Amino acid sequence: MAPKQLIPGILMVNSDVIKPEKLSKSDFDKWYCDTHIHEVMAKRGISHAYRYEHVSDGTSPDRRLSYLTIYGMPDIQYTETEDFRGLEGQKPGPNRERIFENAEFDTRTYEEVQRDEKPGAEKGPAKYLLYAAMNHTSDSALDAWYRGEHVRTISECPNYRRMVRYKLATRSLLSGFERSFPENVTWLALHEFDDVVPWKELAATDETEWAKKVIPGIQDIDFGLFELKRVYEKEGREKARL
Repeated sequence: MAPKQLIPGILMVNSDVIKPEKLSKSDFDKWYCDTHIHEVMAKRGISHAYRYEHVSDGTSPDRRLSYLTIYGMPDIQYTETEDFRGLEGQKPGPNRERIFENAEFDTRTYEEVQRDEKPGAEKGPAKYLLYAAMNHTSDSALDAWYRGEHVRTISECPNYRRMVRYKLATRSLLSGFERSFPENVTWLALHEFDDVVPWKELAATDETEWAKKVIPGIQDIDFGLFELKRVYEKEGREKARL
């Protein structure tokens, strides 16, 4: 039997407190940053982790789940293994009552499908991450627009570092330690910027003739601006890419 083909991608978790009377955001964030991420990073199938927090700048819409963590995975199929499923959250553990019953975790795995990077760009994450998840009435039309025009026009905006596109593989929602499986949002685009996000120039990328044909078909848009807070890398590894 041929060995299973690796599927590079990311594990992405949107999270936040849903019962602030029982768990403060600061306690949740401290547990996540100082305990939980380290437990995930100890797993062999995880290469790095980036922790972000939503930016309320008047342009990016408010979000119910304000924290974002992205884990690099050489193979997203690792989440199907018993080793990964041994993590707390995948099964009950000592923090169930204090943390998990008072918080929500929207967990997704994505396969990488397209990457663009500014020539000579620094490895690792940029300061700002513009997150856009969506469905479309025509996957082929959306993909053709990104590959044929949209990535190029965004790459010409000030402060641009890179853009990576992904296709959803799995999704589950853990809310109050009750798991459900929401409707899928198939496509994800992560745009990274080294400094102030160029909203004016970004808006102009949606005004081309091609864009005007594709954008009306976008559905279930989930959009937000995040600022990088912490980077986690395994010892002895080269600086990780997103």
